[in-house]
Amino acid sequence: MAQALLAAAAGHAFAHGAEVVEGYPVDPAQRPKAGPADLYHGTVGLFLSAGFEVASEAVPGRAVVRLAAPRPGADAPSD
Repeated sequence: MAQALLAAAAGHAFAHGAEVVEGYPVDPAQRPKAGPADLYHGTVGLFLSAGFEVASEAVPGRAVVRLAAPRPGADAPSD
């Protein structure tokens, strides 16, 4: 469910002109006692599996992840 929601949110943002989508997920490996107030942001693994890349890990256990909008024609097959 979370993966579908994340994909829909990113798709909506890109469809309305966003060039980058940014998230602030928790890394449960570094914060094993993270509770619901932290985990509602999602986990690093969730975002990485959706194609996001880690932009910063300045705060231990809380990454900044980013996904750039697909470029027009990037998925078009080449001849």
